[in-house]
Amino acid sequence: MSFLPSIRASTRLSLRPGSTAILAPTTSALHTSAARSGLKEGDQSRDDLNEHYESEKQDQIKKQKEGQAKWNQNLASNSEASVKADRGEVKGKEDFVDLQDKTKNEPNKKG
Repeated sequence: MSFLPSIRASTRLSLRPGSTAILAPTTSALHTSAARSGLKEGDQSRDDLNEHYESEKQDQIKKQKEGQAKWNQNLASNSEASVKADRGEVKGKEDFVDLQDKTKNEPNKKG
């Protein structure tokens, strides 16, 4: 709670009548880290990120010019992929309903 005294002091100064003090905002760096360029949180340990993203991007541009561009999960962040999946816009090998039908009785089986 080390930031509270500085906030209290600056508030006290600003509340004085006739005060003309210009206060700079008090900021304190709690944590600093280097910015990493990566779309997915899990890609931080890969060494060839730039080449990977560039090849995926060029492939996407080529397909777009041919009129065959589709959703590419490799270019999406984890949150974008999650939103797309939540909306049901992801085309998988099997339909989700089929998978649910296949596994709905699995917990009830004994053995």
